[in-house]
Amino acid sequence: MKRVIAILLPLLLIAQVILISVTADTRPVAEDRGASGLAISLRRLQTIASMLHTAAHPDDESTELLAYVARAQGARVAYLSLNRGEGGQNGIGPELGESLGVIRTEELLAARKLDGAEQYFTRAYDFGFTLSPEETLQKWNRDEVLGDMVRVIRMMRPLVVVVGFSGTSRDGHGQHQVAGMLTPEAIKAASDPSRFPEQINDEGLQPWKVLKVYGRVFGPCQGNCAEFDVGEFDPVTGRSYAELAADGRSRHRSQDFGMIQARGSQVRTFPRWQSSIDLPARETSLFTGIDISITGIAAFAGQEGERLKPALQKIQDLAAKALLEFRVEQPESIASHLAAGLREVRHLRADLKGIDAVSRATVDGMLGRKEQEFSDALIRAHGVVVDALSNSEMVTPGESVDVRTNVYIGSGKRTGPDFRKKIEPSLQLTVPAGWRIEPGPAEEEAPVGQLAFLRSREKPDLFSSFRVTVPQDEPPTQPYWLAGPRTREQFDWNDKMPRNLPFAPPSVMAQVAITLNGERVVINQPVEYRFADKTFGEIRRGLKVAPALTLTVQPSLLVIPSGSKNRMREISIEITHNARRRAEGSVKLVAPQGWKIESDQRPLAFTGQNEKTARTFRVTPPAGANGTFEIKAVAESAGATYSTGYSAISYPHIEKHLIYHPAVSKVEVFDVNVAENLKVGYIMGSGDDGPRALAQIGIDVKMIGPDELASGDLSGYDTIVLGIRVYEVNQNVIANNKRLLDYVAGGGTLIVQYNKTEFERGNFAPYPVKMGRGLRITDEYAPVKILLPDHPLFNFPNRITGDDWKGWVQERGLYFLNEWDSRYTALLEAPNESGALLKGGQLITQYGKGNYIFTGYSWFRQFPAGVPGAYRLFANLISLPKKR
Repeated sequence: MKRVIAILLPLLLIAQVILISVTADTRPVAEDRGASGLAISLRRLQTIASMLHTAAHPDDESTELLAYVARAQGARVAYLSLNRGEGGQNGIGPELGESLGVIRTEELLAARKLDGAEQYFTRAYDFGFTLSPEETLQKWNRDEVLGDMVRVIRMMRPLVVVVGFSGTSRDGHGQHQVAGMLTPEAIKAASDPSRFPEQINDEGLQPWKVLKVYGRVFGPCQGNCAEFDVGEFDPVTGRSYAELAADGRSRHRSQDFGMIQARGSQVRTFPRWQSSIDLPARETSLFTGIDISITGIAAFAGQEGERLKPALQKIQDLAAKALLEFRVEQPESIASHLAAGLREVRHLRADLKGIDAVSRATVDGMLGRKEQEFSDALIRAHGVVVDALSNSEMVTPGESVDVRTNVYIGSGKRTGPDFRKKIEPSLQLTVPAGWRIEPGPAEEEAPVGQLAFLRSREKPDLFSSFRVTVPQDEPPTQPYWLAGPRTREQFDWNDKMPRNLPFAPPSVMAQVAITLNGERVVINQPVEYRFADKTFGEIRRGLKVAPALTLTVQPSLLVIPSGSKNRMREISIEITHNARRRAEGSVKLVAPQGWKIESDQRPLAFTGQNEKTARTFRVTPPAGANGTFEIKAVAESAGATYSTGYSAISYPHIEKHLIYHPAVSKVEVFDVNVAENLKVGYIMGSGDDGPRALAQIGIDVKMIGPDELASGDLSGYDTIVLGIRVYEVNQNVIANNKRLLDYVAGGGTLIVQYNKTEFERGNFAPYPVKMGRGLRITDEYAPVKILLPDHPLFNFPNRITGDDWKGWVQERGLYFLNEWDSRYTALLEAPNESGALLKGGQLITQYGKGNYIFTGYSWFRQFPAGVPGAYRLFANLISLPKKR
């Protein structure tokens, strides 16, 4: 429940709230600003068209479809992705799993800002690639995921649904197949009040019948279908809808989806699966046969439809008149039409008596949407912009943050000095229950420096200052679906969560109510922290609640060879002070019984916000310890105990998020040996934990940089390891691949981890290889056969057994080879989901005096999970030159 307070300016009746979508950045893209933004909002004002597109993952969506229907036709459009893409690879950093899901959620939002669509999800977790829909539904709770899909349909109430997949084996990925299977079932269930009745009884939703359903094909129209040209040029944005879509798709940077923004005609086809209305075989729009004008609302009013038509026609005429008379340099000239349209919508919403309850809910929902759109267009026509800025990005429980709301009214300069009196302004904040709001500091109390300098330059037409105090028990700000544990391969949602949304709405919002042309409108703006980066310029980040102290334990995974002579290890705790107040306290490690810790606790002292300090402890396991253990970091200050830390997800193209986790170090003690006096070089690819993992088992690892790779003496390394996807992201490796092959020819050992198709196309291997499409082993339990049991790779310095393939996570490997020159020797064999035995996951060849090893097995997933067998197998790979 929100608490609202108004300060300084009179509180007036709020007639309409304009909802703010949860996006990566509250500032709109260029296409939605100024004249182009108003033109697009006027286009949207003319229609009640709506469409939902469904598929399984981030990147499965047709961005061209979304952009065309939303931008060209002005429809309300949304994409429902069943999951957040947690099981994929990361082309921009080391994050995997839940962290990768946060990145891909933000990338979807960045794409949606360009194509103009909304974004929704179910609770399903992407557990990785599979060809089996049966496995998918074993890991997901079918009814819960289906219910989430039904909720989105009932919330959005689309006239048309476009299904991204067929629900058959043609879709390939098992999760794709499930998306195609469940969507028609969800459409049917959404119209049935007996299905998921809690959504109706407890959540206030209503059944909804979709009028038409389409599929998606790549190719010409066969049978009943809709065809249209997504390459159509939009004079408002200066780009075609396909260009906008490609720009949005390029926001999927973690998936390496950067692409050309192709111009010109691009016809797309969508086969019609079902329809409740008679239609021709060929359609030029998804909405053919549906009256999507404002007057079309009458068709949903039952017997009262005829009575509503005159009022709806009047609203339609005012919307059309605003569009017709719109002038780029005088946007406020159409404000009177927009205000009149807004007034008529409100009058009609108040006069829906006599309509049955179900029809009334439908009509009122459509009119409510239209009221929001008229308000938005009216605000744009007057050039109203709201900033809500805090003096800190973080605030801790019990502390306060200052917020200033600035309102700029572009048209005010052309309407005379009494404009402020006409608009009757009211500036407020909305906050969660339990938060306290007070008047903010006076101008003379404002801090000096850049903020004061900006205030001397920025001259808002209206402003108000607030001081917001956070309650002592406020939980930290984090992605809502990560607040609790996962059950099976899906997230646990409760009734308090903003289910299906990308992220929870901001906790603190500015709410500005003003009167424009006689109509009251409200603007909601999330509170942000604004600062200047010397390289990138202005940066804005959402206000976050954080604990007073957060702890980061390094390493988060500690691997100790059980046979090591020196089993003492160092664990470092970085303590961050997020509060403004001074603080004193202590920090300690809590280890299992029998473990030796150098000291019980260390003192802490902080004088200001964002201070960091580190404390290092030495820990030693007891003799004979073997297995998995946990060491916990705990800090105490002012009577409170802290034992959590966070990982910051922050990239230039997305909003920053904090993912909280226990401040622990997982410890794995197991038998693993490495050759003595081994020198290993590592060249990083897209990002993995390889160097750290190897160092933990006692290997001397050195990162090889561009200069050393290009001109240094590589012969000092016994083994060089190439990180994952190195031929995709590291131009220095591509340019100096011959030097690496020369290193092998001179007697070195080169290990090439998994790469995508660039590896084959670039002919980087010493002898020819071909990479098959989709050759991977997705079952982490798949039996692996050693083809050459006597080979040193399976005997030195660790004897490999069946136990070394136990405990693997997500998959065995990916991007295997399917053809190779006879000079290579296959080392391992394992079945894929169809039962085919794949031997291209690990190959070796002698090249000159050295060894060249290709391995597509997923070491990058096993190392951070602490899988003992993976460490033992890889230790043998890098130790090979010592066995000669």
